[in-house]
Amino acid sequence: MISEEKMAPKLYHWPQEAIVLVVALSILLGVVQISETGMIIGLVKLPDGKRGQAARVVVLPPKYTEVWNKQVQQRLDNYWEMYKPEFAANKDHFANFYRLAHEESLRYVIATMRRELGDGASKYIKETPSNGQFEFRGIPFGTYQILVQAMADGEDIIWSRTVDVQTKIPIFVDLGKPVS
Repeated sequence: MISEEKMAPKLYHWPQEAIVLVVALSILLGVVQISETGMIIGLVKLPDGKRGQAARVVVLPPKYTEVWNKQVQQRLDNYWEMYKPEFAANKDHFANFYRLAHEESLRYVIATMRRELGDGASKYIKETPSNGQFEFRGIPFGTYQILVQAMADGEDIIWSRTVDVQTKIPIFVDLGKPVS
């Protein structure tokens, strides 16, 4: 006759330490995820093709891109309502207010990033040397807005470009024409 012990399926009994280790590793791997990052590089050239003085380059994560877009639109709407008769009489004045809306919005979004991110904002805000080159390392994969502010002939010039960081290979940003 076969005993009941032999007929019952054998269950493996792991030592308690092994179970704790497996659970701890599972939690650690779930909490610590290694995010992939890329690099953004570029060169600031003034519209006349010359390299200018130092420029400010800002990489806006999606949250701050939304802030930027809302600020620009809100300021343009406000200027339109306040100066509509003047714009109708002299359309060239709108270009000045368009530039002003971008300048003020850039200052606003930089101040917001510095306030909310603290020292972490320096990862996204850089001053270029006089040669105009810029480089941002360790940017998590995603879509970003690049804003560049430079000075030429006493006026601010601002560029805005969307950049998709989806590879570890450095992405060169061609700024093209300025927005203001």
